[in-house]
Amino acid sequence: MDKLTQKICRYGFLFFILIGCNTEYNTVGIDLIATDQFQTQTREFPVYVQVDTLDNVQASQFSVAHFGRYNFHGLGRSEASITSQLSTFPNPAFGLLTQALEEEGDETNPAVIDENEQVETVYLEIPFVYNQTDSDNDGVIDAFDTDPLSNESDSDGDGISDLLETQAGTNPLDQDSDGDGILDGDDDDNSAYTADERLYDIEHLYGDTAQSLRIKVVELTHFFTGLDPDNNFETTKIYFSDRDYYTEGFVGQTLFDGDYTLNLEELLFYFEEDDAETLDVDETQEIETRLSPRLRIPLDPNFFQENLLDREGDDVLANQNNFNQFFKALHIRLDEAQEGAYMLLNTAQARVVVNYTYDRYEDQDTDDTADDEIVSETKSYALNFSGVQINHMAAAETPPTFTAEEKLPIKGGLGTIGKIALFDRDSLGTVLDNFKSTQLLINEANLVFYVDPDFAANWNEGDPIAERLFLYMPEGNMPLQDYYSDDSNSATLGFKYLHGGNLEYQDGRPYRYKFRITQHVSSLVRATEENPVDNDPLALVVTSDINNINLRKAHVQGSSSTVDVFQAAIAQPLGTILVGPSPAAESNDLRLRLEIIYTDFSN
Repeated sequence: MDKLTQKICRYGFLFFILIGCNTEYNTVGIDLIATDQFQTQTREFPVYVQVDTLDNVQASQFSVAHFGRYNFHGLGRSEASITSQLSTFPNPAFGLLTQALEEEGDETNPAVIDENEQVETVYLEIPFVYNQTDSDNDGVIDAFDTDPLSNESDSDGDGISDLLETQAGTNPLDQDSDGDGILDGDDDDNSAYTADERLYDIEHLYGDTAQSLRIKVVELTHFFTGLDPDNNFETTKIYFSDRDYYTEGFVGQTLFDGDYTLNLEELLFYFEEDDAETLDVDETQEIETRLSPRLRIPLDPNFFQENLLDREGDDVLANQNNFNQFFKALHIRLDEAQEGAYMLLNTAQARVVVNYTYDRYEDQDTDDTADDEIVSETKSYALNFSGVQINHMAAAETPPTFTAEEKLPIKGGLGTIGKIALFDRDSLGTVLDNFKSTQLLINEANLVFYVDPDFAANWNEGDPIAERLFLYMPEGNMPLQDYYSDDSNSATLGFKYLHGGNLEYQDGRPYRYKFRITQHVSSLVRATEENPVDNDPLALVVTSDINNINLRKAHVQGSSSTVDVFQAAIAQPLGTILVGPSPAAESNDLRLRLEIIYTDFSN
């Protein structure tokens, strides 16, 4: 047993047997060590930084896409547009009959007619990203719950808990659910209230989203292959964010070019006809379909009449590959003169919905053909986003007026990566070597990034700012050991909050991001020649999901080779500006440094 282990065992025995006592003791067979023999110390160590700016990122096959053009506070303008192929069923039949049957006819079956399918309306639908988290499972999502951690909360103040109202079928966010003037607590009949209504906490809308947006939706004429021709079509082709096929001129027909105002409410669709057999119910007042809030942009119906319904039975609809060759892709962007709005959109559930009418033979369910007639029916056909999907991104070139040592800008999307070197600027390791010892017990090691005071002073409540950062080892793209060992979870702080990276506020303003990296620093300090640990720089990025450690390819400015970047950093457009290790004198107390609390057992 080595000297350190002996001392730890003796110290631990004293702690558990004589906890709470401050007197020195002797006992038979063992010497107990007084607590004042082990002094806990705190030291600060230097940190060195640099910033890598991304030229482009792997931006294909995302389930969530950036869209818009916006000048983010202190970080410059970002802009993004979306391209996607559309999917179709092989040989779709519009109406009830195939095109071949309509053309050939059937003299023995009067129901075989020319259906005369006609497109009425077409809508491009891309849902917003929303949060439906209900931490206490009381039926009220956290965003509208007065106490999201207690199912005894009463969000509408009517004396009935949210949970009981949800179970009873009344509205926990309205004191008078059915609007009859009688409060829920006194109302014996709330049957007029429909509990199907849903509230949505829409996330990731930035800027002036109430303004009228000038949006363009066009057909692209460039063919997008899903497989990489440079690798004998054996792997998936990677599309990067920097290439914009619209500005390169691969533009076909314009499907929409006009002003559009965002609707952030749930979309309700009512039955179009009243059922004559239900005299006591007017179906036109009944809701048939509910959709989550989304972009719902009208597209040119003539285009889809000519290129979809009129193509029924053609080879272009025989399979997906033929359709991709025929209709290359759809592209949506803001007009070049539009600015001031930015959002994330759920492209995994995006689609183009074609609503059309067709003729149907109605035999009235009788053998008598005298009252048979041709009636018009309505139907919908959906073309989902699928295949190649590309999120084009660009950032304004705004030369920084400061160095990274002074201020450290960290931004997601097509943004920046911070490189963080602990103890020493290079691999010579002078500072670390002088501190390194197997006789040190690292009790806690913290890396604290303070928000730049100028950035915070000009920040207004509601302004976009990164709520969480992520620290990892770029060599191998691995999270720190502290990340893996942290199983903490909180409804308010999220997963792995002990390891940290969450934005903390002070007096209502952004204050700091704190990382606990005790295990990582301990491995560096206690490393030996037999068990070496490389002190490679760490990387700092914004994250949209601390649990998502999937990787994407990217190019860094000034480098021709690709690097790996965490997908969660690309998916988050926000950023922050941090105080560097060598700031202006007035920010010196907030400078970036490594704080270590340790116990020295070498004495």
